[in-house]
Amino acid sequence: MSTEVNPTLPLAFDLAWIGAVVLWLGLVAAAWVSILRSNKARRGSAFWWCLLVLLMPITGALIWFVARPRNFDTDQRSSS
Repeated sequence: MSTEVNPTLPLAFDLAWIGAVVLWLGLVAAAWVSILRSNKARRGSAFWWCLLVLLMPITGALIWFVARPRNFDTDQRSSS
């Protein structure tokens, strides 16, 4: 009985890992941009949020997007 190895299987795993890493980096980058563009009066908290996203990339970024402070000034300006 011959056991053939599928040559495309390692390629599929590599592409899946590359896709996951690109999505992860995009999520972290989007979180950092959002943190740094948030209210400029609270720079101390921005440092801690960036540190949280750095130490816990996926969880920290998701927590930021759920719990971030809403800036109502920019929302009101953009709607008028």
